[in-house]
Amino acid sequence: MSAPRPMPNSYWATPLLLACEYPGDLTDAKAVAKLDVLLAAGIRDFYDLTEPGELRPYEALLQQRATHHGLEPGQVRYRRFPVTDMDVPSDERLAEVLEALADSAAAGRRAAVHCWGGIGRTGVVVGCHLQQALGLSGEEALAHIAREWQTVAKVYREPTSPQTPAQFAFVRQYRTGA
Repeated sequence: MSAPRPMPNSYWATPLLLACEYPGDLTDAKAVAKLDVLLAAGIRDFYDLTEPGELRPYEALLQQRATHHGLEPGQVRYRRFPVTDMDVPSDERLAEVLEALADSAAAGRRAAVHCWGGIGRTGVVVGCHLQQALGLSGEEALAHIAREWQTVAKVYREPTSPQTPAQFAFVRQYRTGA
């Protein structure tokens, strides 16, 4: 879309919003590699949809890598908006994360939103964001994600994003309230 994908399992949902898988890892070396490519791509806001304790935290390592890249404290932001795996966010949680994404976009900051695999929860949030930010319908947002998802490395084993019928329905109904 606006720039090359920084990671094989990522796509640009908009020129300022990258959808991706969890950028941490079980080893610091792998996490460093992922975080470095995201920082090099200009990502400054990281929105984590995983639940506390679900995966190994990476916030402290992110700040270390930001410093390594010459960024001042506060230039890179991390926020968690937990959503249960394979589920949809509550209305309140969705409003919080969409407001954060809108704030990043309004400030011209590149952001990354992720869950574990970047498929289900991430697809839901991206689909709702596309409706809010670009005025797309639910179906148009899902079609946009489907096109971008075809460029993701793991498409051969995870053919769609979002992941569950309930997640697709949530995105379709987001703006209509149906």
